[in-house]
Amino acid sequence: MASQTAEISELQEAVNTEANDLTVKQGWGAFFMAVIEAVCVFYVSAGKLGLIVASTSLAASGWATFLHRDVFRIPVLAMASIGAVLNLFLLWRAHALRNAPAAAWRRRPLSRRERWRTGRVIALSLATLTITTAEVWIHHVLHGATH
Repeated sequence: MASQTAEISELQEAVNTEANDLTVKQGWGAFFMAVIEAVCVFYVSAGKLGLIVASTSLAASGWATFLHRDVFRIPVLAMASIGAVLNLFLLWRAHALRNAPAAAWRRRPLSRRERWRTGRVIALSLATLTITTAEVWIHHVLHGATH
């Protein structure tokens, strides 16, 4: 009886081992199929996204032609330039007031966040002035002074 129990236990272990191997193989197969399906879903979605981007670009090109008229373009360029110059002036004035002898008693070093913010405002203001100047110059080159 003990030998039969041992044989049955060995058979059960063999069946369990084969079942586990089969389950692992099926699991890997399912995993690879899921990867393939995910790639397929990605490409189908990307194709639909491409259609959306293309139709949006087509609609935007019509609006860009409308908005590129001088009646809209010149005031926007002027406001952007004035805003950038005002930012630079205010930063220069704050620096001058901060370094004035009368402010020496309450002066403290700028925090890292304040220095980062100041640098970012300076960089964006200079970029705005560069872009607006380039747009005016390129517009003049392409369309001449009469347009």
